[in-house]
Amino acid sequence: MKEKSLIALNSVMLYVSAFLATTMLHELAHAMSGMMFSSNPILHHNYVEHLSTEHLSTTQQVTTALAGPVISLLQGLVAGSIFLKTTRRGFLQLFLLWFSVLGFNNFLGYLMTGPFFGVGDIGSVYQLLKTPLWIQITAAVLGAGALLYIAYKLTTPFLSFSYKPDWVADASTRKNFSFHTLILPWIIGSVVVTVLYLPIIAIVSIIYPIMSGFVFIFPWQNAQQVQDVPLSGNENIGSFSMSVIGVLIVLAIIFKWILAPGIAL
Repeated sequence: MKEKSLIALNSVMLYVSAFLATTMLHELAHAMSGMMFSSNPILHHNYVEHLSTEHLSTTQQVTTALAGPVISLLQGLVAGSIFLKTTRRGFLQLFLLWFSVLGFNNFLGYLMTGPFFGVGDIGSVYQLLKTPLWIQITAAVLGAGALLYIAYKLTTPFLSFSYKPDWVADASTRKNFSFHTLILPWIIGSVVVTVLYLPIIAIVSIIYPIMSGFVFIFPWQNAQQVQDVPLSGNENIGSFSMSVIGVLIVLAIIFKWILAPGIAL
């Protein structure tokens, strides 16, 4: 298998691992908040069932709903900061990059869809607080702007995993390399995540994996414009990794066979 294809394969597996970790951390935050307020939460792979909510105050309901998006935002900030502080470009750094991106994507996605989906985390907060529509729309527009800005900034980081000058030598080669590190992992990884999300609990949980990644088209196209891409000195990213496969398998088992049936907390 060609090195660039192996990079794409590794990025697919790291994308799926980061997506599963993001989802589990997000739902765990909801569940932990529910535990604080005695809602008798049952933690599943991609949702939390609160068995006792009649006694919850509006503030407690809002806190529980916001716990997931807030932890996703913190995830994006922390993982992104760690990634930016290192020049190494290996498997861990690619995971951190995906983990940061998906954290931001999760938070900003809820912010953007809040005015339109009342059952979502931020949408339910708007309903509980009777938030004026103009505030909801303003927040959605700001969220969309922030997401586009982050997407724009993703161009160089994903290109920086190239360790061969000819992979990023001109507009066409940079776009091709970005396709392998960014677009293929999103498309193939979204299919894998969707399968792991089954059975269908809510239609949004099925369309979210693929729909949330359309913003990745922007940095892929922008790869043609980027100049002076820093090359990686780590060629391991273009080799077969049993560690990456092992991490993915462990996360998939936890997600699908441990959390999916539900764990009472």
